[in-house]
Amino acid sequence: MKEQSTNRISKQRPAGAPANNAVVALVCRSLWPVALWLLLVTLASCGGDNRQTAHIPEFPKPGDSSRTEGALRALTRAINQSSPASAYAKRAAILLAMGRVSEALSDIDEAISRNDNAASYYLTRAQVLRALQQPDKAIVNAQRAEILGIDTPELYTLLGDLLQQQNQFPKAQLYVTKALQMAPYDGEAYYFKGLMAAKQGDTTQALALYQHSLQLKPRYLDTYNQLASVYRSLGNRSAALAYNGQALRYFPNNARLYYGRGLIYHTAGELDSAMTCYQQTLKVQSGYYQAYFQIGLINQKYRNYLNALVNYQRVQQLRPQFPRIDTYIGYCHEQMGQYDLAIAAYTKSTTLNAADRQAAAGLWRSQRRQYAQNSLFLPNTQEEALPATQNRATLDTTRVRVTTIQPKAQVMTGSGDSLRRTIKPIGQN
Repeated sequence: MKEQSTNRISKQRPAGAPANNAVVALVCRSLWPVALWLLLVTLASCGGDNRQTAHIPEFPKPGDSSRTEGALRALTRAINQSSPASAYAKRAAILLAMGRVSEALSDIDEAISRNDNAASYYLTRAQVLRALQQPDKAIVNAQRAEILGIDTPELYTLLGDLLQQQNQFPKAQLYVTKALQMAPYDGEAYYFKGLMAAKQGDTTQALALYQHSLQLKPRYLDTYNQLASVYRSLGNRSAALAYNGQALRYFPNNARLYYGRGLIYHTAGELDSAMTCYQQTLKVQSGYYQAYFQIGLINQKYRNYLNALVNYQRVQQLRPQFPRIDTYIGYCHEQMGQYDLAIAAYTKSTTLNAADRQAAAGLWRSQRRQYAQNSLFLPNTQEEALPATQNRATLDTTRVRVTTIQPKAQVMTGSGDSLRRTIKPIGQN
């Protein structure tokens, strides 16, 4: 009976199966510790990778300052421990968002030096270089990111902006259009379309695009600045102030917005209100040199030349290459009767820019006034100035008709003299 049972089992055994189930079980029991050990090693290695990457946090959401600072500290710890390229790149992006652009450039340069084939790193560097107002270098990096495979609306919008800065409008339009095809509700792309329309003289189209941009992206600062600037130039004070005020509600600590509000009042002739806004600008950002310049212009308008001079000199300290600043400084010295200092400033200005007619006219005036001032200390009579032994013929002037000699014609400044203007905005407003 036992033999028949064994025969039935052997008949049911498939071909090629082990001859003895007991042997199979024995082999499995012998291999189980090895398999378990391999599994544990694999899990341990995965856990180690997770622990290593846990030090590199994800990019925090915009506006979350506490998470931003926490992410910054975590990334700094990761860099101090193992210095991975990804940590440098992520920290660069956070620093850029915080406005610490120079530090961001240093980090992204380091990331690329460690890994020069990461497309996203070049996109970040292009954004940093744009913030540093280096569009030529930014374009090179943005195009490198495109070659390496970046295919996002963010990149195409960036390229559109960089190209429109160089007035390459057809190429810029292509990239912005491509960005809108991929992301039709991208408010930033509509902003750059509006900017290009404004640069090409289509103000109506520009305003429509700016307003559409705000509907899609109501917290985009540049759109508010452009709308306020356009309405200011059109003389629509109330609309300009409305857009500026709306932006200030979103960005209450933005120096550029206070400066722009000052320009609106300044253009409208409300100088006291403008002065208040410029001073608020300096409270928010003490190095905002354009605000010092406008304060100098207002003081000059009120003939408070000492205060005007102090502000112009502050501009020169912060921005030595500020256009024609030596001319303004020379003008203040001239009006205060400090002709030596005026001549020095005017001379420097004409040396830097021979076409500065106001500096040339100021130099001529200051030299004449200095001569007239110094002539008071010359001898009273011609005889006193000559040696006693020198004999000279005496001229009888009783019958000589004296004709007034007209002074040499001065360089005409005309109504376009910017030294006499109430306002002269410099750069983007």
